[in-house]
Amino acid sequence: MTNKEAIFEKARELGELIQISPIKQKADETSQKLLSDETAKNLIDGYNRTREEKMMEFKDKQPTPEEAQQANKFLQDEFEKIASNEVIKEYLEAARDYEMLLGQMDSILKHFIVGEEEHNCSGSCSTCGGCH
Repeated sequence: MTNKEAIFEKARELGELIQISPIKQKADETSQKLLSDETAKNLIDGYNRTREEKMMEFKDKQPTPEEAQQANKFLQDEFEKIASNEVIKEYLEAARDYEMLLGQMDSILKHFIVGEEEHNCSGSCSTCGGCH
């Protein structure tokens, strides 16, 4: 087996392990639950419409720093409202955990490939508070 083939084999193995991990499975479950929950979908659709309307206000002009800050605050407040929905909250938490897992994998790979030590990563997740 060539070095390149061995690298691809290990990448496939890693992908398979991530695919069957409880973190990935929880992300998939909560995504399906979100897609099948009409209340959650309506909340997200409403938020997206509100966000789009807010962005259209600045379509033809550059917002002042104050206007940009107000728009960001408004959208953050609106997002927090929908994030209090249990289905959406569960999805966001599972998606965050999954993204953290992928980020940790990226940091570990960088560490061993080029010696970068992002976020003081030791390569051991047992003592890690999470990447980012």
